[in-house]
Amino acid sequence: MKARTIVVKMAATVTAVVMAWLPAAESFASDVCDRTCLTGLVDKYLAALLAHDPGQLPLARVVRFTENGQELRLGDGLWGTATAPGKYRLYVADPEDGQVGLYGTVIEGDNPVLMALRLKVEYGLISEVETIVVRSGGTPSFPPAGKTMEEKGTPRPQFLRTLPAAERMSREDLVKVANAYFTGLGGNTGRNTAPFAPTCLRWENGVQTNSNPNMQRPNNGGFNVLALSCEDQQKSGFFSFVTAIRDRRFPVVDRERGLVLSFGFFDHNGRLKELHLTNGQSVPSPVQAPHTLEISELFQIDHGKIDQVEAVLQSVPYGMRSAVWDLPPVMGE
Repeated sequence: MKARTIVVKMAATVTAVVMAWLPAAESFASDVCDRTCLTGLVDKYLAALLAHDPGQLPLARVVRFTENGQELRLGDGLWGTATAPGKYRLYVADPEDGQVGLYGTVIEGDNPVLMALRLKVEYGLISEVETIVVRSGGTPSFPPAGKTMEEKGTPRPQFLRTLPAAERMSREDLVKVANAYFTGLGGNTGRNTAPFAPTCLRWENGVQTNSNPNMQRPNNGGFNVLALSCEDQQKSGFFSFVTAIRDRRFPVVDRERGLVLSFGFFDHNGRLKELHLTNGQSVPSPVQAPHTLEISELFQIDHGKIDQVEAVLQSVPYGMRSAVWDLPPVMGE
């Protein structure tokens, strides 16, 4: 009886120790790599990429790697052809979830290419690498994205500011605002729009695609959607040719800077030949055949409104899905 009492007491003691340790373990898992650590790993990734040597990186036992949605061996793709660092680097760090993103340029041969990069970090080790590499304009009507971003050189200051603690939104609220952008755009009717700041500007592969009257899409029927503000674009109903925005993910949320880095696909089935705008005008659709864009989109959110948007996008086969693993629940579809 006495021996049994000792065993029970020992079991209770062990249980108490384990329960006391668990919160600390969870905290350690998320806090082991802070903002400086995460952005430093991005720099190490770029250095290893240029050295063509993944062995320079602190890697988990199993590492998953994609380039333009395709699963590759780490060391393949851009790893074999990158020749020099580029000038443009925009970091997004999420120490709470151990993830970090980068929009940046890399020289491939003699040509700058634009890359969206996401690293998943667990206990200081890289376990996931996701990239979108744009080697041309990304879409037929765009200039070369890498060259455009090399010329810009530095990110917009809104992406670099540190918010006072009292102004930082929750992860859930930041993602909700970012997802509202996609909900308002996909199958655009003009009735549901995201909350936009009046200063909102959007770059897609380095091209300003709103509030830009000097840029026009060909065959626009006398209607220049690129001249409109972010909000007026969604209110116009012009983007009804975007059939669906699917596989939406928001893996990197930088609360300190009010940033949300997303990934997804824009589908256009090409069936809608004419767009009926909310102003009563009808114009030809810019997409006349099935087409899909793989996209990473970064939102800078100020007091609950989208102020700056930056996107890296690439044309892919219609209906393609990414080989990214263990997708979290998809929002807004």
